[in-house]
Amino acid sequence: MSQVEGRNPVLETLKRGGVRKLLMVEGTISDPKMKEIVELAKRRGSPVEFVEKMVLDKMTETNHHQGVIALVEAPGYVSLNRVIEKAGREPCVVILDGVQDPQNFGSILRTADATGVDVILIPKKEGVGLTPTVLRVSMGGGAYVPVARESIYPAVKFLKDEGFKIVAVDTTGDKDLWDENLSSAVAFVFGGEGEGISPTLRDKCDSILKIPMKGHISSLNVGVSAAVVLYERLRQRQAKPQKRA
Repeated sequence: MSQVEGRNPVLETLKRGGVRKLLMVEGTISDPKMKEIVELAKRRGSPVEFVEKMVLDKMTETNHHQGVIALVEAPGYVSLNRVIEKAGREPCVVILDGVQDPQNFGSILRTADATGVDVILIPKKEGVGLTPTVLRVSMGGGAYVPVARESIYPAVKFLKDEGFKIVAVDTTGDKDLWDENLSSAVAFVFGGEGEGISPTLRDKCDSILKIPMKGHISSLNVGVSAAVVLYERLRQRQAKPQKRA
């Protein structure tokens, strides 16, 4: 059993289903968002228990429960192969190479949902997984974007065999983000906060792109970098002429 904390994350999780039980602070039902959560829980058949605030204060793993915690089945990881098999034309994958900060992972999940990413791939051992903090920061994105936790190198080989362009986003890139066609099937590789993309993985990529930086700071954090890149892909896809049936 795991838990999802915060009003928006809980609401989005309820929409997807799978909430075993809701714990809510007494006296919060007058809040419009909390009322919406309770009404949806009733429709979904998820029991609601009202408790004192100190109960949630002791339970919280994020320190930002906002008066509600949903008890759910432990977050499940998907099979990358199966997601790609079911994806539509020209899918998008995000590969996180050792991202440790749950705030960054959560923000990437949120952006991934907004920009139509099909799946996020994280390594089996290195990097943060789907923790309550990640799910809270994702503001519901974790309820919609599948996450695969698999060995990176076999996954990259599989994606290449499926026709994906593997694109590393790194300050060492010799080409600006804007100058690359990103509208086809693509897998973006982002490195962790400390070490960045491992040299071995970088060597397996088809291209290495950099985000143009005009100020004094040489790089952005991985959450912001992912947002810039994914929205550039979305811009390119929306500008791309649609093929007639």
